[in-house]
Amino acid sequence: MIIFNALQTSLSGGIGRYSYEVAKGIYKLGQVDFKIVIREQDKERFDFARNEDLIIIKNINNSKQRNYVEQFVLPKLIYKKYPDAIIHYPDTMAPIFSKNKVVITIHDLAFKTLKNEFTFKTRLWKNFITDLSVKKADKIIAITNFTKSEIEKYYPYAKNKTTVIYNGFNDFSQEPINEKKLRNGFNEIISNPYILTVSTISPRKNIDGLIKAFNLLKEQIPHNLIIAGKNGWNYEYVFRLVDELKLNDRVWFTGAVTDDELKLLYKNASLFVYPSYYEGFGLPPLEAMACGCPTIVLNESSLPEVVGKGALLVYSSDEDELSKKIKFLLYNDIYRNYIINEGLDNVKRFSWIETAKKIIEIYK
Repeated sequence: MIIFNALQTSLSGGIGRYSYEVAKGIYKLGQVDFKIVIREQDKERFDFARNEDLIIIKNINNSKQRNYVEQFVLPKLIYKKYPDAIIHYPDTMAPIFSKNKVVITIHDLAFKTLKNEFTFKTRLWKNFITDLSVKKADKIIAITNFTKSEIEKYYPYAKNKTTVIYNGFNDFSQEPINEKKLRNGFNEIISNPYILTVSTISPRKNIDGLIKAFNLLKEQIPHNLIIAGKNGWNYEYVFRLVDELKLNDRVWFTGAVTDDELKLLYKNASLFVYPSYYEGFGLPPLEAMACGCPTIVLNESSLPEVVGKGALLVYSSDEDELSKKIKFLLYNDIYRNYIINEGLDNVKRFSWIETAKKIIEIYK
């Protein structure tokens, strides 16, 4: 018996997407006795599962409530009813007090590497809970070799229980767009040619670097810049920068987007740029590649490992260098077509079903 914790399934975030897709993939394979823990308000989203295979938790409306349930309610509930079950928590935080065997997925250790981007209180908590979780876990899934190397660097005792299993990704390229699910006026955003990035707005995502690079090009290209994603920690500086550079008529913020809006953005973009300094995996570049959108990423963290030859790498975070690469990929048709074809080939390495199959082997 496997109990999968899918209490965190906001599809606009990487961990939420991972939780949902892995739970769905494992359930549909039907190779193990599998139950999914969900919030009551997410029941419709999990309509692929029978009611008897869902453990529904009420009254979870924020992360504090979820953390409490994950640490103190679920472990008791599961051990009482399923003492021999394996619990999979698809995030770094394991159920510390659980008497069951535990599998966790570690996506990244950004709080170790990017200390300036977390408050002291947050770093203290994450260090404390991650140390306990890594010790508690019977098996650890790292989503890239980069993440595995980070785990081994900071928790060397976890080396022998850590396995790399790549994420899948959502291939929107063949899916139709449901126009009824687009916000009013959304089509107007794409009426002019544009460069796209898809990202939560927070310092490590380096959105400010992309805006500065775009500012250097604004007189040379007709494109707008579209930034699709929700506001994250300390996001205000990005909006201030756009004001300071007087780019309000050229830089568009969509906020969080639906899958249909995302498909539309990827399929019509002239170029996709992912300027993040640090990623445990980085799903958006793969989604862009699958839609035939030429892609640029920084040569940082896991990104070279994930994009392979399917993206143009930028070896400096300097906005001047990034602006040159953007202009090059917009107008060099030969290299542009090469990158598009390499990207389409690269994405064949990743699928949620393959991820699910490999995770089942960990359970066994």
